Amino acid sequence: MNRPTVPDAANEQPIPARLAGQLAGWSAKARQYPVFSRTWFAYRARSFLLPVLSFTLFLLVLASLMPSSLSKPAELVTLFAVWPLVVVALFLGRWLAVLVCQRGWPPRRELAGVLAALLIGVLVAGYISQFTRVQNSPSERLINGIVWAFVLLWLGGVGDLIAYLRQRRRLQDAHLFEQMERYKDERNQVAMRLSLLASQVEPHFLFNTLSGVRAAIISDPARGVAIIDHLVDYLRATIPQIRDDGAQLLVPLASQLDAVSAYLGVIHTRLPRLAFRVDCPDELRHCAVPPLMLISLVENAVKHGIEPKKGPVEIVVRVSRRDQQLVLAVADDGIGFGGGASGSGIGLSNIRERLQHLYQGQAALTLTAREQGGLQASINLPVQALPTKES
Repeated sequence: MNRPTVPDAANEQPIPARLAGQLAGWSAKARQYPVFSRTWFAYRARSFLLPVLSFTLFLLVLASLMPSSLSKPAELVTLFAVWPLVVVALFLGRWLAVLVCQRGWPPRRELAGVLAALLIGVLVAGYISQFTRVQNSPSERLINGIVWAFVLLWLGGVGDLIAYLRQRRRLQDAHLFEQMERYKDERNQVAMRLSLLASQVEPHFLFNTLSGVRAAIISDPARGVAIIDHLVDYLRATIPQIRDDGAQLLVPLASQLDAVSAYLGVIHTRLPRLAFRVDCPDELRHCAVPPLMLISLVENAVKHGIEPKKGPVEIVVRVSRRDQQLVLAVADDGIGFGGGASGSGIGLSNIRERLQHLYQGQAALTLTAREQGGLQASINLPVQALPTKES
């Protein structure tokens, strides 16, 4: 009969985390908590109960097999003196270390306190061990002392001390990593604000707009007034957003749509061939979204898709909901990927990075080519209500 040489893949899969937690012993459960915490000690103490009980039964059986001990009470006392030695070595130092860690001391002082607590447990157990030793020659006493030292250190928590130091170092590394991620997110926020601010006040944009105003005043004064009105609306919508919203992680979607409408209004007065539309159901206008992302997509569409193309062009900004996902889509019929907008620019990369930090993989930015020409940039993120401010 041929036996399979490759093990069944199902048998090599890890046990589900929930089931693994149920099957784990007390010692394994203790490792899920900070070493020398109260919960850790509760599980760690339970893990010692069965060995201590087994050791107690062993002593009783051993005493029953030694009839001579009944005529020599000193030997019986020496035998059962091992039991408090084991109990003290297992529990005293660890319990004192838990009390030290509950004090909230600085790291160095806490480490010194833990070492002192474990040492106290070992010394007390070592004192009790004096009642279990047999007086032999000096060399034998030396060997017994060395053996007892290793036994007491092992029982007294050397392994737990090593786990405490390792866990402490890794927790510090994790804390530093979280700080780096937070600083990185803040840096991206600042970079996005600076990028948007630069694009809003850059000479190219302002000069073109003001040139359009000057030309319109000569040939069509009413159009020049309209350009100025749209520019004022745009500045009113964006300047407060840069000053205030840039410091917030989430803002109302309505504020972003107002900024987009004002921006496209300015572009339309400068480029009358541009048609635009902003569609959003009223019930979605109060959803929470990251600031400055939607208008960045619109600016990207104007710069890379609309301006390089000749003839009539259109931009459609549409907000919709798909199950528990909010979809922010910016579609244009510009030159598309042919203009070199591959989606790897700094602005789009910043948006992807911010989405990753804010939503941990539950949000995404995608670019797709449209059949009728142009591109559609979409941000998919979880539907979320804006947190209410505490009074």
